[in-house]
Amino acid sequence: MNEPILTISIAAKLLNIHPRTIMLYERTKLFKPHRTDTQRRMFSDRDLEDLQFIKFLTQKKGINLQGVKILLEAIERAAKGGVNLKSSLFPEFKAEKLF
Repeated sequence: MNEPILTISIAAKLLNIHPRTIMLYERTKLFKPHRTDTQRRMFSDRDLEDLQFIKFLTQKKGINLQGVKILLEAIERAAKGGVNLKSSLFPEFKAEKLF
């Protein structure tokens, strides 16, 4: 489901991270949440997968936020060329279904 229905507090709880961590990811342009007309952050299942991957890179692989940003950009560019760099570089990453 790609419908943004979860608030930041629920998303953070499901991901077992602090809401401020999600805000930091947004501030460093690793992630851009959906916004309501009143500017509330809302999250979809796909957003949770993206956040799980960022969490995996920072916590399991020890990559700093600037390194994560470069990796995400490379993964996005490779995907446009038909290459799944994400699964090639990190075959052990599997996003969990959180809801």
